[in-house]
Amino acid sequence: MQNCLLKPLILKIKEQDMTAFPLVFDEFKRLINFYGAKLCYEDAASELTLFLIELLYEINITRFPDDNGEDIHKYIAASIKNKYIALSRAKLQNTIFENELWEECCGYVEDFDNSFCFAQGIGCLSGVQRRIILYHYVYGYSIAEIAKRMGITRQAVNRTKNQALVNLRRELGVGEDVLI
Repeated sequence: MQNCLLKPLILKIKEQDMTAFPLVFDEFKRLINFYGAKLCYEDAASELTLFLIELLYEINITRFPDDNGEDIHKYIAASIKNKYIALSRAKLQNTIFENELWEECCGYVEDFDNSFCFAQGIGCLSGVQRRIILYHYVYGYSIAEIAKRMGITRQAVNRTKNQALVNLRRELGVGEDVLI
């Protein structure tokens, strides 16, 4: 989209008139969905969309000319790509930390002499579910701390934690009052 068309839409958004947002979003929807899919976690596209909204509020459009060029479009696209790169790096760091955490936790938990084998039970979970359960129940992180560490929303952490508990209950054959 050209600067002369994009600039008035961004001005409307900056004035908190979100009727223009769908038009701007449509310009970047494919890019957001592409990078969201590459990040491979549930709320990635939503986080990139929120980033777009924040960017639209913060962008200094006076530095772009009112012409038929596509400088603003290129700037926003590059910013979305940079956000994707930052989220990818955070995800990689979390994966490395998760692997270290998993190895440390399994060694620790297997020392318990009881019928519940934590390592086997938690093995039925996805990587993200396992990481959230470990952070919250083994290491005592709060939901907000987990969200910040993983680079996702608190709602996503809660939703994933609850689904993980459902999966653990089903795997272990226990009722809802267990594993709270």
